[in-house]
Amino acid sequence: MNLFYNPIVTYVPLLIKLFIPSYAMSLKIFGGLCIILSGVTMYKCVYSITNKKAVALFSALIYLMVPYKLGDVYKRFAIGEFASFIFIPLVFIGMYSLFNQNGKKHIYIAIGAIGLLLTHTVTTFYTAIFCLIYVIFNITKLKEKEVIKKLIINLMFIILVSLFFIMPMLEAKKGADYAIFDSQIMSTNGNYVYKNTLNIEEFFKDIGVENQTTYIIGVPIFILMCLSIFTYKNVEKEYKGFYIISLLFSFIALYASTKYCPWMILPNILCKLQYPWRMLTFFAFFISFVVGVNIYVLIKVIFSKNITRLTIAIALTITMVLYTMPILLQYKTQDPLKDEKRENAVLENPYIHHFSINREYLPVKALMLQRTYLQEREDRIYILQGEAQILEEDKQNLTDTAIIEKATKGTVIEFPFFYYPGYKIILEQNGIKKELKTIETDNGFTGTRLTEDINEAKIQIQYKGTAITYISYIISFISLIIFVMYCIFSNKPDKIKMIGNYRNR
Repeated sequence: MNLFYNPIVTYVPLLIKLFIPSYAMSLKIFGGLCIILSGVTMYKCVYSITNKKAVALFSALIYLMVPYKLGDVYKRFAIGEFASFIFIPLVFIGMYSLFNQNGKKHIYIAIGAIGLLLTHTVTTFYTAIFCLIYVIFNITKLKEKEVIKKLIINLMFIILVSLFFIMPMLEAKKGADYAIFDSQIMSTNGNYVYKNTLNIEEFFKDIGVENQTTYIIGVPIFILMCLSIFTYKNVEKEYKGFYIISLLFSFIALYASTKYCPWMILPNILCKLQYPWRMLTFFAFFISFVVGVNIYVLIKVIFSKNITRLTIAIALTITMVLYTMPILLQYKTQDPLKDEKRENAVLENPYIHHFSINREYLPVKALMLQRTYLQEREDRIYILQGEAQILEEDKQNLTDTAIIEKATKGTVIEFPFFYYPGYKIILEQNGIKKELKTIETDNGFTGTRLTEDINEAKIQIQYKGTAITYISYIISFISLIIFVMYCIFSNKPDKIKMIGNYRNR
């Protein structure tokens, strides 16, 4: 169903798997593509803002080699988080174009935001907060009707194209309590977030805690960041405003990761990230822009000869690589044969235990019973209340069929499926089929309550999906087509005008 987890990081690796024999390798290819594409989008973002290839190249290289990002890939394999690095630059291409340029690239707001929504929900939420602050900095531009119009267009496309993911999730949230939405279970509260804040020294020294990522900023990045004191006055006026904002956002992201940030008194809505060091994602983006500009200004102002500038640029790049390599080497590498053995063991396992899945997506009722009822429960229909006999049960995948006999009115039947919207229960008696109401049992499973006595009948449960799911898929599909056409033709009048002017010459 992929009800709660973001579709891009679920289905793109599966699409890659169609062309190669290994699931493990498809995930590694996906990780590699994310690294490359994040560098490409960062280059495009910075070039769109500065119109300088050198600045864009420096920024993209820094963005590729930020230690926190490499930790996401090589140590945690935080697939949603490192994939989101691709889309943050796209959002700010659109934001900068709308508020500081001619607005022709405003549609990148929607492209980036849709990518984020379908990749990593937490990153999407905090990107929206930074965008809101950015809008506040440019509040005077909201007086322009064209700016308001384009913001609304982007917002509409973001919602409509992503509706196939948003609506089923909201429907599920309304239908039952799931762990993912529970602030206590998920520890999305100020006290928990504060417990995971960092000490300043962790930005400069890997403390080596098992199963944790690296929080190191990197000495080269820190030094190049500090150069802002000297380079600021030489930053070009056209993009100095974004340079200042990026520097400010970098400090905000860094500060929010530390024990000096008062998370415990902040509203719970701001504590959705669970781990404050996730803010280093945004530090990586904003500081990459700042450092890229600093390198460019430093080389341009101090050195006049092109060969000297090139030498310094190469030296700085080599320094970053040399600093990054030891960080990479500390990560454990997996033997491909071990990958293959583990993959085969999973594929050949006929039964998926609840401990093998992400338990935050379970119904809360089931999660509370994970070490008692769930451990002992057999893979069959249970009678929780009342009387009934279950015969000839046949469970296949997401379908379970059985004969029910001597059942009394009010009997509660529990099927061997966790409760999610979309299951249909059909009772066939004397050739007449009747759909029964689906309920969540006290154990977090899908069930039903009989409304009449039954002597003998066939009962079947099957996952079919909900009407809201199907409607949202249709709306998203149509919206995607319209969105693609809008992206292609939105600037077409300008292109036609440009071609006409050229011909008139």
